[in-house]
Amino acid sequence: MTFEPIKVGTPRRIAAKFLGGFVPAVAYHFGVLEVLQERGFVLRSGFRGPDEPRQTGPPGFDLVVGSSAGAFFVVAACSGATRDDLIGAIEAGEARFDPFEAKYLGQGDGLLHKTLEWAREGPRPSWRNRRTWRAWAAESTLNTLFPLWKLDSIERYLGQGILGGRSWQDLRSEAAILGVDLNHPVTFVSGERESPILQLFRDEPVGSEAIHRILGSEGHKIVDEFVAAGVSRDHPVLAPLVAQPWRRLTSISIRGVPMATAAVGSMATFPFYAPIRFVDESGSPYRLGHYRVVVEDGEDRNPFTTDVAEDSGADLVIVSSISAPYKYLHGLGSLSERGYGDMHYQKSAHSRDSKQENVVRMHRDFRRLYETARDLLERSGCGPDALDQLRTAFHEVARIDNTRIRITPDPDVAAENHILRTLDPLEFSPRAVHRAFTLGRMVAKRVLKRYRFEFLD
Repeated sequence: MTFEPIKVGTPRRIAAKFLGGFVPAVAYHFGVLEVLQERGFVLRSGFRGPDEPRQTGPPGFDLVVGSSAGAFFVVAACSGATRDDLIGAIEAGEARFDPFEAKYLGQGDGLLHKTLEWAREGPRPSWRNRRTWRAWAAESTLNTLFPLWKLDSIERYLGQGILGGRSWQDLRSEAAILGVDLNHPVTFVSGERESPILQLFRDEPVGSEAIHRILGSEGHKIVDEFVAAGVSRDHPVLAPLVAQPWRRLTSISIRGVPMATAAVGSMATFPFYAPIRFVDESGSPYRLGHYRVVVEDGEDRNPFTTDVAEDSGADLVIVSSISAPYKYLHGLGSLSERGYGDMHYQKSAHSRDSKQENVVRMHRDFRRLYETARDLLERSGCGPDALDQLRTAFHEVARIDNTRIRITPDPDVAAENHILRTLDPLEFSPRAVHRAFTLGRMVAKRVLKRYRFEFLD
């Protein structure tokens, strides 16, 4: 069966989002990026000069968003590094970046380190005020015997070996990295932008503890907090919250966090890695009010939403994800026989597959609802003004005119499923990188074959 290619007109802005999937995802994204570039898309990588303006507009990516392992990829790719740079396949005299080493993936937090950390932080409240003796003893024993790994080595590698001490503003392409707040139901979007609500929080006489009632809360609660402090309900920053009082503030853009720190914060996947406490560019704790921001894996909330990209003005968003549930073909066995790594990978893939399906279904339902409403208005004899108002309303709520392309493996394609089964979540070797890279190229070619980009083809 053949299908007519989906036509994609010239977009105003293009954004790309790269998701996680442990070590293989980084090489997978490099494979996807290579095919995108062969098709005509452009990632303006590398660093710009002090007075060099950023180029914008198609066919270049105006915003590159990363989460979890995708955050590592965004830092590397936007800096100009390639998969050959990471595995050290480039001759020493020609290499511009330090190669990545497998030992960076796991750095323990042993008893000596814990003792020094305790001494540095000072005494804490007595355990009697916090928990029972048995709970305290069990937790302390587990923390000592099975400590969480640290991401300090990867942070140093990204900050010095890749970025060379440079910041977000030095990149030729705008980037953003997602991290889920450990203490609130909110995703922090680290980058060059800042949500107006944070500036209002700093400027107005609102108590510093009010940040806890702002992060992840409904619009009416946030408005009441500022109104109680003397801010007018008609303030332009509060207008969207007044218009949608029951919509929760679940995504907040912040700036001032180093790019390498934001990346490892997005990679802090429990139970492998400890959460990351953000610092600012001077190395001091990053705080909102009195609250010190602590983040974990950038995909613990919904990784497949494209709100961040679309809020930046992008109407063509390309999402690259290696996550797809395995399907063992031809009775080859069960993942339960392959060990902890494969089972954990499959659990993560099942979760992401469900989240992606929910997002895709929501977008599809919004489109059908719009088409149904338009047909009803046309049959009722409503004029073009009413149809335009309907389209504008649906575009503001559901962005029905935006194009979202999801480049993700199909477990029913035998060749793709075969490679998926052979990937180890924490294996970093030239052979493993090549397998994941090949998968990325394979999937991108299959998906992009369904589209005809009028501004490229």
